[in-house]
Amino acid sequence: MNIRDLADLAIDDDLRAPCLWIPSEHWDDFLAATDRRPNAIGVVIYRGKTVRDGGPGTDVVVGSDQGAGWRR
Repeated sequence: MNIRDLADLAIDDDLRAPCLWIPSEHWDDFLAATDRRPNAIGVVIYRGKTVRDGGPGTDVVVGSDQGAGWRR
């Protein structure tokens, strides 16, 4: 299972979540697998979700709270 498959599973698990977070170590693989490039703030849109780099050592997670700890 590749990172795109994991992202699809996470999205399917919670279709109403606004965001998807991808671990930093898989970010480049995700971009290549989806043929996307981040915009000026580092975000891509995939399957209607705002997809962001979730930082190192994180899980593929949907929701708006992932990564909030480092912003506070």
